Amino acid sequence: MSGHAKPMVDGKPVEIERKYLITPPDEKTMRTLSESEGYTSSYIEQIYITGENGEGGRIRRRDYGDKTRYYYTLKQNINGLSRFETEFEITAQEYARLAKTQRPETQPIKKVRHCFVYSGQLFELDVYEMDKSFATLEIELESEDQQVTLPDFIGVIKDVTGDVRYSNFTLSHSGCPK
Repeated sequence: MSGHAKPMVDGKPVEIERKYLITPPDEKTMRTLSESEGYTSSYIEQIYITGENGEGGRIRRRDYGDKTRYYYTLKQNINGLSRFETEFEITAQEYARLAKTQRPETQPIKKVRHCFVYSGQLFELDVYEMDKSFATLEIELESEDQQVTLPDFIGVIKDVTGDVRYSNFTLSHSGCPK
């Protein structure tokens, strides 16, 4: 959801992303967010699956008000900052069928995603249902050396890019790190 075409490596789309642990947004921050350029919010449920062919991945239901879309995503790490990503839209019926193949050691990730533009860059701020005191901020980049201008109204605690404790997959196993 970067607004630009994903970079390609060996003919495969690559997601280059930075992730930050942040202070959960308070009322003032939410007001600033909602007044930001390009602001949208959606509810996300994300489930990690084993798949019928032993091929894993994740499925995601994303609610945009009265509209719901479903996705199937495969990711393969290149390094802590970049990974190959293949994503396509699926039907509600496919989502329901695939949800039955949820990895037994995981729980669904449920969060509200707030998307907004700051300094010409699209950010995604996630607040997690499992722990309202836990929030992250992500930005997809066009290159690994692209500079990021962090929003001055968001309390950034630290850069957690590449720290597996903060990946959604790890959160689905063990919850939010303390």
